[in-house]
Amino acid sequence: MSDPTRPAQGAGPGLEADDQGMGLLTRLVRARTLGPEAIESLRRDMATDSRIGIGYLGIGAIVAGILLSIRGIAVFALNWGSYTNPWLTAGAWALVAAAMALGCIIANSKGGRLPTPAFIGVLLLVAAAVVLDLVSTHGFTESTPEVTVIVGAGATLLALVAYRPLNQLILATVVLVVFLLSVTIVGVGEDPVASRPQIEVIVAAIAPTLIAILIVKSFTRFIDRELDRTLVESTLSSPRYAVGILGSDELVRLDRSAEELLSDVASGRIPLPLDAGQASAASSLANELRRRLIEDRLQTWLQHAVDGSDVLRPTVTLVDPDGLAGYLEADQREGFLSAVWLIAAAPTRQQPAITVTIGPVLDPDRGVPSDMMGIPMNISIAGIPRRRFDVTIWGALDRVGQHSESSRNGVTDIRITAEVHSPES
Repeated sequence: MSDPTRPAQGAGPGLEADDQGMGLLTRLVRARTLGPEAIESLRRDMATDSRIGIGYLGIGAIVAGILLSIRGIAVFALNWGSYTNPWLTAGAWALVAAAMALGCIIANSKGGRLPTPAFIGVLLLVAAAVVLDLVSTHGFTESTPEVTVIVGAGATLLALVAYRPLNQLILATVVLVVFLLSVTIVGVGEDPVASRPQIEVIVAAIAPTLIAILIVKSFTRFIDRELDRTLVESTLSSPRYAVGILGSDELVRLDRSAEELLSDVASGRIPLPLDAGQASAASSLANELRRRLIEDRLQTWLQHAVDGSDVLRPTVTLVDPDGLAGYLEADQREGFLSAVWLIAAAPTRQQPAITVTIGPVLDPDRGVPSDMMGIPMNISIAGIPRRRFDVTIWGALDRVGQHSESSRNGVTDIRITAEVHSPES
């Protein structure tokens, strides 16, 4: 895996190889000072780390799939004499083994991703194996021994849990379950008693795959949330007003255009004085650069944290016309941002609406020391019941200042008063 702290294309010379061992948050803060390309490089490497973790889960899923298949083959071998045509079932097991082996080999040769054509081929082999086994055993009837190949089908899907999108594996599993249940219903019409053990086999074959899908989905969600939290916290050390990642990206583009123009003038490729078209292009470039710099002077570190977070951006609206969030001390920033992030990340059925309002500055006569400035802050939360709030929210807000809460008509309001050093003191 490439090291995001090494000099890379677009990352700039400020990232050194000896920074490999530093913490993720420190690496993010350093990358922010070098522009969006360094951040994107670090994002890619962290995504690779996440894929490595899922890959380890995939190895466990393959081992579990092999063990389930061995169990199914053992049951089939012990009941060989009970089958009317055991060679059909043996052929079905050969198809299952080929599907699992080819799927895993191709996925590992493609960097942990199973291409769609290969995935379709694996599903066709599994489907053919299941149908072949059902033909061999004449479906679910009393005289039929245990239908074992469905265990191999579930084991194959289990082995691929780290190589394909989870929704596709869920769909394949559901289709398999519906088909087997349909066959079971037919068997119930002939002999209800005989169909019961076959249903147990279906559950035993499908349950491990569904459990593995749930584990991988939970792991992926955990990694995404931790990455988002770390990216958000990397803004805490920014000055009161700073250029965010989106703004940095545009500034890099404008800087490159300006550099090309100046280089052309210095080398003589563009003669002086500039003609009307070239002068107009240079004027537009200067105006665009000035506009971007002015816009960024109106955005605080908190606004950049909201804009750069997949958790905060869809749910949080920030109202801070005077940029007062920039006056918060480091500990207050961390506490306030942690509280807002934990509220936005609370599990809920609907997307919440969170409005953060900061300011205006309190009147000095309201008990605030002469060398301090009182900043009122309000967090209005709609769509999240208070019982779903993480209890650590209140500890985080204690670091910001005195706070109180109230609820009315499904909306919870948290009011905080933060005392910061007055810039005029």
